[in-house]
Amino acid sequence: MISGIEGANGSFLADLNQIENRMTQTNKQITSGTRVNQASDDPAAVANILAYQNQIDQITQVQANLNLANNDATTADGALQNASTILDQLISLAAQGANVTATASSRATMGQQVQQLEQQLVSIADTSIGGRYIFGGDDPSTVPYTFDWTSPEGVVQNNTASNTALLTDASGNSIVPGMTAQQIFDQKNSDGTPAANNVFQAVYSLGQALLANDQTGAANAAVSLKTAASQVEQATAYYGNTESWIQQANTDASSRLTNLQQSLSGLRDTDVAAAATQLTLDQSALEAALSAHASINNKSLFSYLG
Repeated sequence: MISGIEGANGSFLADLNQIENRMTQTNKQITSGTRVNQASDDPAAVANILAYQNQIDQITQVQANLNLANNDATTADGALQNASTILDQLISLAAQGANVTATASSRATMGQQVQQLEQQLVSIADTSIGGRYIFGGDDPSTVPYTFDWTSPEGVVQNNTASNTALLTDASGNSIVPGMTAQQIFDQKNSDGTPAANNVFQAVYSLGQALLANDQTGAANAAVSLKTAASQVEQATAYYGNTESWIQQANTDASSRLTNLQQSLSGLRDTDVAAAATQLTLDQSALEAALSAHASINNKSLFSYLG
């Protein structure tokens, strides 16, 4: 009979320990807000938790890339709008220089203005953010152009890098988010000569014509400048489309991220209401067990012997 009592006590203590351990674990889950703090908490859920977390990390990086590209695109858009304004001024100067009433002196003055405006266009081509030249293509650390009126086209090209970097959304779709300064301002023919839509060449030609008091040259430059202005407008539209693409990609990424976080939360996070209910049940079970055990311990050996 005594051995039976000792066996009952051992079983009681084991059950009591199990309840207390469960209560400790439940309290930990409520306090931390996390149901699975380590693999042993729910081995079956670990693989899915890691998979969801990996996808969340990937989309978070996608969003960071999109935000950086959007900042570049917005800046580029504004810079190119300024370039369009400058080209409008140059077209106006070309019209004035082509007018028969213009004098050699007035054309010389306008020629100097053209040089200043080309220098502003070079500054736009060299637009940078945080030390990165946004029109630098695959070499954003090198300034694309330097203004030098004594050089062909009035500029020196420092960066000949192409633009191959892709911007990818959360679905794996990609675009080339930007253009190089050469693509925008310094288009070349296959033989390396300036193309008809070469902005720098058009501006340089106007300046040279005005400084040489060349009325016909000024008129020809006016035509070239209009073609150049169209080139910049196309580049502006390119960046506008890029901004729209990024906005949609960001919306999609945010939606995917929300769904993934909800799925991860369902696996990993604590259901506080359910945990609180379980804690209450365990507390009641513990109190009942202690009460029952106390009642048994109040009996003497003779109570069992009869």
